[in-house]
Amino acid sequence: MTGDATPDGYVRFDESPSRNTHIIKALTRVGILLYLAWALWLFQVLYRASQVAAGLSTGIWEQRVETIAFIGFVPNLAAFALPAAAASVATWMAGPMQQLELAILLRLIRWTANGLVVIAVLSIGFAIFGVSGGFDQVGTIAFRSGGAIGAFAISTLCREAGRNAPGG
Repeated sequence: MTGDATPDGYVRFDESPSRNTHIIKALTRVGILLYLAWALWLFQVLYRASQVAAGLSTGIWEQRVETIAFIGFVPNLAAFALPAAAASVATWMAGPMQQLELAILLRLIRWTANGLVVIAVLSIGFAIFGVSGGFDQVGTIAFRSGGAIGAFAISTLCREAGRNAPGG
């Protein structure tokens, strides 16, 4: 181990801009594909919501919001957080050299997360003020509030990452 030699088991870090460019492009592609997969799942949920009929104790819109609110539950937000994380890391790495597709992806994820917050708040409202609702449904309200908070966190991540980007 003399001079510039690296210790056994270590790989020298390549600081060349081309290496980062490849990683940024790969993260962008992964983010786009994961968002596309999530969006296709969203279409399936929206189709299922369009097939819902009114229940005995609830109206049709309450049933539809209940069905759509499924996308904002905390366990389902993990699938949406993956493209957000990929796009945010790529944006932070790219800095002012961000490409257009990455900027579009980051903003699309942020706007979608804001929409999930609205859906979660609507579902909380139906849980409280709906025909069969009330404050006695504490577990339901807490679960949906967790989804709203998680979607807001994803939106905040994308907003903070976008501040480093051109036009951010």
